[in-house]
Amino acid sequence: MKQRYGKLPQNTLDLYLPKSITQKTPVVIMLHGGAWMMGGNEYTVKTARDLRDRGCVVANVDYRYVNDSVHCKDLLDDINKAVLFMKKASKVYHFKNSGYHMSGISAGAHLALLYGYTSKENIKSIAVLCAPTRLDDNAELEFIKNNGLIHNIELLADAKYISGQKPNQNFTAVSPYANIKPIPTLLFHGDKDDLVPYRVAPFMLQRLQAQKIPSQLVTMKGKGHDCGMNQPDSEKVVLDGIINWINRYD
Repeated sequence: MKQRYGKLPQNTLDLYLPKSITQKTPVVIMLHGGAWMMGGNEYTVKTARDLRDRGCVVANVDYRYVNDSVHCKDLLDDINKAVLFMKKASKVYHFKNSGYHMSGISAGAHLALLYGYTSKENIKSIAVLCAPTRLDDNAELEFIKNNGLIHNIELLADAKYISGQKPNQNFTAVSPYANIKPIPTLLFHGDKDDLVPYRVAPFMLQRLQAQKIPSQLVTMKGKGHDCGMNQPDSEKVVLDGIINWINRYD
């Protein structure tokens, strides 16, 4: 069911409720991809429904696009408003009012990680697909530039990137690896991803494990940026992995 969590046009979410709800039912905040500048939560409808069918309450959240006046902090503010809306909605639909789980794909994976690590809310776990985790490294930014997406990152960070120069600290501020806090984190990443290179996933895992945070990387062998979600067998691997992670840390 469509719900409005804020006053702005993109401040909407689709709420998916399982047949049975108790105070033990996990609640998932799902964030769509689209390079922070396109698409909407229609991208994650099937995943949201599949998690609902596996026993979760799911908020499939839409949020603003970055532009000259909307940056990462504003997208995180949208997500926070959606979480606060869910806390209020818990009284109506009788699910838990805290201890939610974050999930997302691509740009949504980036936002799920960053929100989880920087929010004051009680986030129990994070499970993400093909997440951009390192946005302050020249090699990664050059890769992004070659893919024609550097302007998106500049808008996200509210800073300019100049090839050959050390990136502005704003790029570090929007990099999940630089904001880690102790939240169990599950990463899925295709080793043939041509938009978010696979190498950022083991880098992120290394950072998590260095801080002794429960974490795991599931390499989706032979899969690209869709992380295998367009094939039933690999899609099942991802969905089962997310549910097992959520149940472990709920």
